[in-house]
Amino acid sequence: MIRLFGLLIVAFMANPATGEDRGPAGMSCAGPLFQGGFVICALSADTGAYQLETSDGKQAKLSFGHPALLPFSRNSPLDIIVQAKGLSQHWQPELETQRFTLQAGDWAIERIDGLPPGKVTPRTLEQQQKVEADWKKKQIAWAHRTAASWYAGGFTKPVSNSRTSGVYGSQRILNGKPKNPHLGMDFAAPKGTDILSPAQAEVVLAEPDMYFEGGLLVLDHGAGVMSVMLHMSKLDVKLGEQVKQGQKVGEVGMTGRATGPHLHWGIKVRGTYISPALALAYTAPQEAISSD
Repeated sequence: MIRLFGLLIVAFMANPATGEDRGPAGMSCAGPLFQGGFVICALSADTGAYQLETSDGKQAKLSFGHPALLPFSRNSPLDIIVQAKGLSQHWQPELETQRFTLQAGDWAIERIDGLPPGKVTPRTLEQQQKVEADWKKKQIAWAHRTAASWYAGGFTKPVSNSRTSGVYGSQRILNGKPKNPHLGMDFAAPKGTDILSPAQAEVVLAEPDMYFEGGLLVLDHGAGVMSVMLHMSKLDVKLGEQVKQGQKVGEVGMTGRATGPHLHWGIKVRGTYISPALALAYTAPQEAISSD
């Protein structure tokens, strides 16, 4: 399993080429440097907005008071470069290129048997049409971008009294057939157990009956950093609602593709799933925490 991460904080001070003193400007980045991890970058002064881009194609916008989370996928390259480009038409300090070396993940193998065959590979026309309709709903949610950075304040467990029954990154073998890796964290608990919002968020999808996911809730914690919650027996919030950290949003179930009552919690960052366990363990530096 992945060992507890360390922090890497780097900063760069820049001055205008004209020699005019506009005060210090720098960017600090910190986070768990693992495949499946992330860094949160923040500015030390208000020097306008920047576009951050990683060497493997991840992008995020950064400005003072609005940090940027850059995700590392399960199969991310181990050497990552982050470059910043100023978005203002006027002069902006250049930010130093950041370089990170990640630790490779050590992924488990999980075997799940006893699933209905149609939940492993949809066979009938009706099943396939349902999967396609659900897919379209999810694409709308993935495109949403709440103008906030609530994620920078950290995450808390969505199910307090529970047992971890599935981990991020593990290779899933369903009814003996290798499938996509598990890209979330499973919390086993009795049906009806409260599910709490792990951070402040806006509800961008709330569907009680998706084909694979069952009761599905998607929460945008800001800038496309989203909690994805599956197999819920009850949803207590609606599309467009804003929820606070720790607020009840639903109840544990075993709807969709599930063999027992549990919550699957994933964190999807603009198309890339990161490890919820690393997000729970991480405490952001104070300068990265937005007040919005």
